Amino acid sequence: MKRWPLTLTLLLSLALLPLTSCKSKSGGSVLQQNSTGKPGELMLVMNKEYFESPMGLALYDLLEDDAPSLPQSEPSLRISRIPTQSFTGFMQLVRNVLIVDVDAERYTQTALKYSYDDWAKGQIVLRITSPSPDSVINYTKRDGEAIMNLFLRHELFLFGELLSKQYSQQALEKTDSLFGYRVNVPEDIRSSKVGQDFLWMSNASMRSRHDLLVYSYPYDSDKDISLDAIVTKRDSVLRMNISGEFEGSYPCTEQNYGLLYRRVQLGDSKARAEVRGLWKMTGGAMMGGPFVCQAVVDEQAGKVYVVEGFVYRPNEDKLHLIRMMEAALYSFRPRSVKDFDPKSILSAKFTKGF
Repeated sequence: MKRWPLTLTLLLSLALLPLTSCKSKSGGSVLQQNSTGKPGELMLVMNKEYFESPMGLALYDLLEDDAPSLPQSEPSLRISRIPTQSFTGFMQLVRNVLIVDVDAERYTQTALKYSYDDWAKGQIVLRITSPSPDSVINYTKRDGEAIMNLFLRHELFLFGELLSKQYSQQALEKTDSLFGYRVNVPEDIRSSKVGQDFLWMSNASMRSRHDLLVYSYPYDSDKDISLDAIVTKRDSVLRMNISGEFEGSYPCTEQNYGLLYRRVQLGDSKARAEVRGLWKMTGGAMMGGPFVCQAVVDEQAGKVYVVEGFVYRPNEDKLHLIRMMEAALYSFRPRSVKDFDPKSILSAKFTKGF
């Protein structure tokens, strides 16, 4: 994957961005710009001598690794790099920043710190300090998933901010009336089909489609939110409620492609189970794409609520769409919680995925 330097076009766009007013930590008002860059863009800052070094290549491999559970190759993040001494002014406004500082005289071990909104609103800055390049490489191998989770969580938060302001009122009202839960999804999702303990909504686009599923089933123990239980229930529910073009066809889970499972902790509530993978139409129809779902336990009601986003966008990139739908899952909440606070995403904790 090629690392692209910032172009003149991007520099000009940075210069034309509006300023917004916000509160400083001291309580006074300061001028601060919104962060720049498209979803998934990251600025890697380090001394130029490391650009093509083993340390630099290890960082590229981590950050640009293929995003999981997509039918084609798309990098998890798209990297621009800049020498440390040139990282000033408009360069500091990018939404995702990783600064690597190697100095044997200042540091005795490798450490990671992160912060938000250092130079722009809607920004995360990670700083890796280390005594040697080899130490950074070892740290990357050991804690690479944690580094990626910080950036990807921030990407979901930015999508969540959009969904907290612009969302489908129809989808929110449907989920509220059928399940007693609310969800914020893209505002173009309006078409719906209702079944028994089942809701399917879509933007109904032929070329860039994103859909919402919500359904429930009984909960007795944590076995009911295991990977096998969720996939089995998913295929059963979809077979019953969604018919394809040909008789007997429906969107089933692709079992021959690695499914990913982890637990997601939001606040003090019981951890959600999350599954991501690919779906495909059985019975001859040539359709498929990525999906991600979260199984939410309501112990008082004795139910598991599954909320899922899936995407169909043939021959085009899909990562930004599936991340938008993934961000929407975090907004699934009881009707007693009126508004979606996207900052809840920034406090999410994850188990290691497998």
